[in-house]
Amino acid sequence: MKQLVDFFQDKKVKKVLDVGTGSGNFLAVLKSACPDADITGIDPNSESLKEAAEKFPEVRLKKMSAENIELPENYFDVTAISMALHHLSDVEGALKEMKRVTKPNGWIIVSELFSDNLNRAQEVHKMYHHFGSRIDRILGVSHNKSFKKNDILKTVEDCGIDILFHFEYNKVVNTVLTPEELAARVKKMKERIETINHFSEYEMLKPQIEQFRINAEKYGFQSATRVVIVGKN
Repeated sequence: MKQLVDFFQDKKVKKVLDVGTGSGNFLAVLKSACPDADITGIDPNSESLKEAAEKFPEVRLKKMSAENIELPENYFDVTAISMALHHLSDVEGALKEMKRVTKPNGWIIVSELFSDNLNRAQEVHKMYHHFGSRIDRILGVSHNKSFKKNDILKTVEDCGIDILFHFEYNKVVNTVLTPEELAARVKKMKERIETINHFSEYEMLKPQIEQFRINAEKYGFQSATRVVIVGKN
């Protein structure tokens, strides 16, 4: 993300925290923006951390949740969270924890997909995402629907983070280019819905699989746009 690289090129950044690291997708961005920094990544999922460790062995990885960051306060120059807000049980609590561990006048980065003003191919992606998130919630897993852009901005501000600037980021790529790729997505949806076949929502959600297939064939499947926020602690 060029905007982040440009912003941090003249900043002194020694310690960076990536919250909700997952398999490490945002670590490459942070390494580009803060090439001289010591980076720590945290995530509650052991398997995801294992994947991240294979890709970024130089990054210090720890198993912990965003809502309870067991690290010192006022410690990091930059704290970031990418594509993870919608997985949190307490978004405000996590952002306040990020503030706590960030140095005064340090920077906080929030990168999150949003659900409004999408094109038709992105609406197909939203349908796929919300299908999965609904099943997770039925099973008791924290997984919210994606938020609207202005709601994300307001939540960040309400948590006491001074937004310096924000921008939209989107790779215009159709990720269902072949019948085989579409079939794989449909297969995954069918497997997911069988995990709730004993719940009342099963029959209500099941028709969405065929509707997804029809929409994906007609419009394509494109990741939703993200809003990337850079704030001051």
